[in-house]
Amino acid sequence: MTSLHTSVCIVGGGPAGMLLGLLLAKRGVDVIVLEGHGTFDREFRGEVLQPSTAHLLDELGLLDYTLAQPHALLTEARVRINGKTAGGFSFDTIVPEYPYAIWIPQPIFLQALRGKATLFPTFQCWMGARVNALLEEDGTVVGVHGTRHGKEAFEIRADVVVGADGRFSALRRLGNFEVAYHHHDFDVIWFVMEQPSDWPNTMYFSLGGEVQYLMLPKYPHHIQTGLFLPTGNWRHWREAGIATVAERVRRLDPVLAAFAGSLDSFQPFFPLEGHITLVKEWAHNGLLLIGDAAHTMSPAGAIGVNVALATAAIAAQELYPLLGHGPIAQEDLAVIQQLREGDVRTLHRFQLNAQRVLLAQSGGHPVIRWLLPKVLPWLLHSPFLPRVQRRLFLGAPLPPLDPAFSFRT
Repeated sequence: MTSLHTSVCIVGGGPAGMLLGLLLAKRGVDVIVLEGHGTFDREFRGEVLQPSTAHLLDELGLLDYTLAQPHALLTEARVRINGKTAGGFSFDTIVPEYPYAIWIPQPIFLQALRGKATLFPTFQCWMGARVNALLEEDGTVVGVHGTRHGKEAFEIRADVVVGADGRFSALRRLGNFEVAYHHHDFDVIWFVMEQPSDWPNTMYFSLGGEVQYLMLPKYPHHIQTGLFLPTGNWRHWREAGIATVAERVRRLDPVLAAFAGSLDSFQPFFPLEGHITLVKEWAHNGLLLIGDAAHTMSPAGAIGVNVALATAAIAAQELYPLLGHGPIAQEDLAVIQQLREGDVRTLHRFQLNAQRVLLAQSGGHPVIRWLLPKVLPWLLHSPFLPRVQRRLFLGAPLPPLDPAFSFRT
């Protein structure tokens, strides 16, 4: 069995875990990231970096590096009701400092972060490494047990173990963390198709019909579409058969007709459960949860990865001065939650309100169906909406980050 000691052991090589590892390695911290999958090649994960993340990356001196990777810029969105455009927004009026969202495939983004981190000799990333137990002494987590590639056992001891292993976090389960609240009221059924040459690089949110959905330009030349369905409805769709589902997709928008006509199985569809979860306490002695492991966001607003990255940056700053003195106490780790929980709760409330409207539409609520075409156009042109959108897409101000974490030359 392989045994080693490090300062920080991060379980989960997603955006939050990889950014945390990179920032700590930048400061000379011995850090190891354990990623359960053998590669980063996974679809339908957070790939939209909102202006809040552009701001964060800019502050860290990583924005130009990120923009040098293959990506697409999204600058505007349109909202349609019953097939007719009711309004929209443009990032240059909401967040003129960073007037775009960055669509970057997550495998590319993660590989870029890992590539930057591997320049530092104190950084390690083990792919195919899964944790199956916590190592505890006197009520304090002092490390983890696991296996690499399903057969090579390892034991890693650390001053702190960080669970950044996503919405179905193994460390949340192994650590017996209590959940403050959990909502799962809808699912998003994703699929991808080729983007027609005349289709604008614009996001579309479509409401008012039998199915609420969005269409997003996806790098390099694709359209990613998400159908919002109440929890359990996708099972009924599948039971109706692929021909029925293809006809339902075809009726949504003319641009989807060719995709619908090619369907002969359910393989192109990827259901993503719309979980909203908040862990009551994000830390135990020697163990911290960040990202989706601590605060799962639903797909509404495409903000999940951005919230996770913000928490990772704050975690790096708070962890750094605590390292080198043995396991970190819960009360010290809890500062990270104190700095981030308010923003997370505010965004959860936004998501819950947004999904209530979506579910009311999908459920055929007569009052909502009657009211939406009359009220939504007014809201879309309201002078107050840009303030709400700015809060959503730019996020709450983060505490100042130590310039020592920055990659600016």
